[in-house]
Amino acid sequence: MSEPLIVGAGIGGLTAAVALAAHGRSCTVVERSPALSASGYGIQLPPNATRVLAGLGLGPALEAVSLRLEAREIRRWADGSLLGSAALDRWDAPYLSLRRAALLRVLHSRIAGVQFGRSFGSADERLVVGADGLHSAVRGRRASDGFGRSFASADGRLVVGADGLHSTVRGRLASDGLVDVGYTAYRAVLPVRDARPVVSVWLGPGAHVVAYPVPDGLNVVAVTDGLHSFDGWDEPVRALARACMRGFVLYTRAPLPAWHRDGVVVIGDAAHPMPPFLAQGAAQAIEDAAALPDYLDDLAGFEAARRPRVERVVAVSVAGGHEYHLADGAEQRRRDKQIAAAEPPGQDWLYT
Repeated sequence: MSEPLIVGAGIGGLTAAVALAAHGRSCTVVERSPALSASGYGIQLPPNATRVLAGLGLGPALEAVSLRLEAREIRRWADGSLLGSAALDRWDAPYLSLRRAALLRVLHSRIAGVQFGRSFGSADERLVVGADGLHSAVRGRRASDGFGRSFASADGRLVVGADGLHSTVRGRLASDGLVDVGYTAYRAVLPVRDARPVVSVWLGPGAHVVAYPVPDGLNVVAVTDGLHSFDGWDEPVRALARACMRGFVLYTRAPLPAWHRDGVVVIGDAAHPMPPFLAQGAAQAIEDAAALPDYLDDLAGFEAARRPRVERVVAVSVAGGHEYHLADGAEQRRRDKQIAAAEPPGQDWLYT
C-alpha cells in the first residue's frame, strides 16, 4: 500500500502522522486551513491520552507546555459546597492541562519538515517525504468546494479522515448531518495566575461551569440548556460564567454503521463525535490515531479494536449532560449522594 493520506492536521491527524512515523511509515497530510490553529483555549489531556503521547516520545515536550492537575472537585451551584472530589494523580501517567495551540505545536514539531501556509493548485501537487517527516499541502478551499472528497483515488492509497465534526471524508461513508444536542457552550481564558491545580465543576439546574488552570490563565467553560442567567448561583461561579462571552451550539452526529469503506477510514470526531462532558474527545482521537498504524491493512480489525471502548465513552459523555443539569429534587439528591460515595477506582477503566 502507498503512503496513507491524512485529511486534517488537527490533534487526531497530527497524532496519526507522528504514530505512522514511529512505525517507519511515510504519509501525506492535507489541511484546509493555512496555518496551525492559534486557539489559546484550554484542553484537558487525561492519563489515557498522555500515556499514548509519552509512548510516542512526546512526554517531555508536552509537560514543558502543560500543568499537572491533581484533583477534580464537584461543587453545588447555589453555595459552592463540595459534593465530592477525585484525585487525578493516581495513575502512571499525568493528567495535564494546556492550550490547544500548544498541543498542536508539540505534535507538529515531532515531524520534521512540516510546512504550513503553502497553497497548491490541484490535488496532484502535494508534497511527500519519508517516514522522518512529511509536508502539508494546504488546499485553501472550503468544504463546499469538495475538500476531502477527491482524495480516495484508485492508486491503493489509504485515506484517513481526521477532519473533525464537519468532516467531508465522512461523506464517503454516510450522508448524515449534524445533530443539535441541546446545549450551548460559552468559554473564556482569564488572566489568572497561581490557580490551584484542580478541575472545578459546579452543577446546577440547566447548566454547569468548569474551570481549570492552563499556563498563564484559567480556562472557563459554561454549558447551558439554553439562555441562562445564573441568577441565584454562588457569586464566584457567577463571575466566571459572566466572563464567558463566546458561545457556540454543541452538535454531534448519529453513530456510523461502519468507520471504513473502500480504503477510507475516519478517526476522532469524524468517526465518533461526543459531547464534552467527559473531556475525552481529543483523548479518543489520540487513541484512534495511535492504534491505526497496526491496522493499515485491516480496517475492520481497527474498528473492532476501538469501537467498543469508544461507544462506552460516548454513552457516559451523553449521560453527563443530563446528570450535570438536574433541577433540585429527588434525582439531584440521588446524584449528589453518588458523587460523595464514588470510589477512587471508578474511572480506572477510562484512564488506564
